[in-house]
Formats: sequence, C-alpha cells, structure tokens
Amino acid sequence: MNFYSKLQQYYLSKFYLIFPAAMIILACMGAFVTYFVTQNKMSPLNFTFLFLSVLGAMTYLAAILSQAPRKTTFNFFVFGFVLEILLLIWVMIF
Repeated sequence: MNFYSKLQQYYLSKFYLIFPAAMIILACMGAFVTYFVTQNKMSPLNFTFLFLSVLGAMTYLAAILSQAPRKTTFNFFVFGFVLEILLLIWVMIF
C-alpha cells in the first residue's frame, strides 16, 4: 500500500474524529496564505491566489455539508491541502 492509500484508509476508519480537524487545518492554512498574500501590494495575481485559497478550503467544507461520500470528502481534503501548500510555497518564495 502506498502512503495515499494508508492515509485514506485511516481517514475513512476514523471519519468522525478527523473531519473537524481537517476543517481546522484547511482554515488555518487558508489564513496563512491570506496573510502572506496580502503582505504584498494587491494585484490581479494576488486576488487570484486569494480566490484559489478560498476554493481549496470551501470545496472540502461544501463536500462535508452536502454529505458527500467519505472517499469524495477525502479527495477534496487532499486537493485543498495540496493547493494551500503550493500557494503558501509560491507566495513565500516569490
């Protein structure tokens, strides 16, 4: 089993314990991205970064609130987390 499969299995087995923590993690990551994006002057690129940051966090929240299947919510969490990490790295480097 690869890391993704093990992480998915753990997420699915402890779903009701993990999804609140996952929401907090994505919200904090979004706050970090927002903080670093708004330190620079606001440009169209920075607005795009803010939009993508909100998109990453809200897709997971929308999946949870719509009671999507657990595997779908896990995929949205991974998508949002990777997107937030990439945005944070991009903003901090450039």
